[in-house]
Amino acid sequence: MNAATDRQWAIRDAVLRWLLAKVTEGYRSPILDPDVIGETVGWAPSPLTRDEVADASNYLYREGYVTGVPVMGIGIPRPMLTVAGRRVAEAGRSLRPANRDHSVEVGIAT
Repeated sequence: MNAATDRQWAIRDAVLRWLLAKVTEGYRSPILDPDVIGETVGWAPSPLTRDEVADASNYLYREGYVTGVPVMGIGIPRPMLTVAGRRVAEAGRSLRPANRDHSVEVGIAT
């Protein structure tokens, strides 16, 4: 995988952790804000962008980890954790598939 893909998965995980933190604080449907997300989860790499966070929220929505109303170009502006999303976030697991070796899929012998 490349650095952009690694970052994408890390952002998805960060948004999910942020949502769990906000729910724990009593905010059921917080406003999606890259700066607040980064600050809450201790994001160290280059700052999160609105587009990255929007893409992450859309992914979480498609996969059933959050619910909300999708808005084009914004993602899910006020996402809410689903039971499945809360389970993953509480377990501290990454959303990234465990098998990251895609060489078999493209026919490359390893």
